Amino acid sequence: MRISSIIIIISIGLLLPATLYPASTVQPVNTTVDPSSDIYKKVASLKISEIQKLTGRKLTLKEKVSLLVLKHTAKRKAQGSKGSTALGFGIAALALILLGLFVPFIILLSIPAAILAIVLGNKAKKLDPSDKKAQTGTILGWIAVGAIALIVVAVIIVASSGVWY
Repeated sequence: MRISSIIIIISIGLLLPATLYPASTVQPVNTTVDPSSDIYKKVASLKISEIQKLTGRKLTLKEKVSLLVLKHTAKRKAQGSKGSTALGFGIAALALILLGLFVPFIILLSIPAAILAIVLGNKAKKLDPSDKKAQTGTILGWIAVGAIALIVVAVIIVASSGVWY
């Protein structure tokens, strides 16, 4: 009797869905930390004397060099990646134009990429006027728009001259 009741209890426990037991389910914990650019800016603005006051001791040469490397890395992270995004869209627009010369209708995908490169590049330049990637992305976007316009004009000229038939 005792063995059969244990088997019944175990089989019921295995057959019931786990949603009936919310305490037994384990929720995944997000352990990634994504600090904002404010933290990066604060770290980039720290001075060696401030760190020495906070720790209450003098830093060794190795610690000072490590702090300088950390400040440099934090300064780059604080700038963000909007300029890199604009540069990526500019390069993609030009690549799609070149691919569109051989594959029909691919050139239509380069129009939004060029517009995004211009818009994102200008936004990033407003945030940081010295961002070279944003400037390059904007220039590549305008070059792509000009190339698209030239291709459209060439297609119109060829179509109006009657060469198609």
